[in-house]
Amino acid sequence: MKSIFFDEIENTQDYAINEFKDEPLLIVSKAQTAGRGTNKNKWENADQSLAASLAFNKEIVNFKKTLVPLLAGYSFVSLHQIEDLKLKWPNDITLNEDKVGGVLVEENNDLICIGLGINYFWNNPLIPGAGSLYEEKQDEQQIFLDAEEWAKKVMDYITKEDFSLENYKLKLTTLGKLVEYPDGRGWAKDINDDGSLKIETPSGELLNLTSPLISEII
Repeated sequence: MKSIFFDEIENTQDYAINEFKDEPLLIVSKAQTAGRGTNKNKWENADQSLAASLAFNKEIVNFKKTLVPLLAGYSFVSLHQIEDLKLKWPNDITLNEDKVGGVLVEENNDLICIGLGINYFWNNPLIPGAGSLYEEKQDEQQIFLDAEEWAKKVMDYITKEDFSLENYKLKLTTLGKLVEYPDGRGWAKDINDDGSLKIETPSGELLNLTSPLISEII
C-alpha cells in the first residue's frame, strides 16, 4: 500500500481515484477545501480533523461489496479503546450519540474508493449533532498513523475475507431502535448477510433497507 500525506487538499476521494496505479493507494489530509460526505453533503473541517481515502481494485473483493461501508467503519472504531465510540448503520461513527465521523464508499470504473472523515477535536461544532473524538487537540503524527492503521485493517478484512458481522453488531447503536426512512418507520431488528438493515414495520411486515437515509428515533 502506498500512502501520501497532505496538510490540505481539495478532495481526498478524487485525488485517490485519479492517482491510483496498481497497488492500494491511501491519501490522507488534515483538511479539505472541497470535500464531500454521504448524499453529496458538504464536508466541514473541524478544528482538527482527518480526511482519508483508500483506493483499490474492486477485483480483490470476493464477497458482497455492500459490506464494505460496514467493515470500513468498524475498522476505525475497533482501533480505539474509547468505550462509547459506536457505529450507526450503515456509515456513521458516533460518540455519546454525537456524530464524530463517517464513511463514504464510491465505485469508479474498476476501483473502489473508501473515504473516512473523523473530527478529532472541534471546540464549537457548526453542525447540530456533531462532535469530536477528543476534548483537546491531539498529536498530528498520531492522526496520520491512525489513518494508516485503519487502511491496513480494511485491507486485511478484504484480502482475508474474515470480517465478522457479529463483532460489527456489538458496536452498533441502531438495532432495537425505532427508525424513520423515506417511506415510513419501523424497528431495526437485525443486519442481513449483505449488510442491509432488517426493519419490522408497525404492521409486522419485514423490510430490508439498503438506503442510508434513515434517522434513529428512540
